Amino acid sequence: MSGIKDAAANVPAPVLINLRRPLIVATALAVVGIVVAVIFGHMVMGILFAIGLGMGLYNARLLQKQVVKVISSENPTKRQITGSSVQRLGVLTLLALAMGYFLRPDGLGVFFGLAVFQLVFMAHTIVPVLKERRNQ
Repeated sequence: MSGIKDAAANVPAPVLINLRRPLIVATALAVVGIVVAVIFGHMVMGILFAIGLGMGLYNARLLQKQVVKVISSENPTKRQITGSSVQRLGVLTLLALAMGYFLRPDGLGVFFGLAVFQLVFMAHTIVPVLKERRNQ
């Protein structure tokens, strides 16, 4: 699986662990979400929205740790990455579904938070690439 190691060698280490900007954006969105939810009388939904953002951030951090662990091993395989991803996403999905079901209708806030975090994370990933392409 030298392809995995070759791909990892092209990714600078600071990029793999820099989640500061998504953390700041997610925190700001969580505060705004809670304030808006309180204004509309759904404080629990706002809190669950913030929890969903936090779960998304936690997922991104765990993903990075697991990928670095796998690619730094002697013989990395796709199966190792797949297995760890299925386990991580399974636990987070079960938690989100449980909150969504037992705290309905405000439980939807968790799913909104997870979805918004994915948008934030994608923007955090895409913007530097677009800037680099523009400079070329």
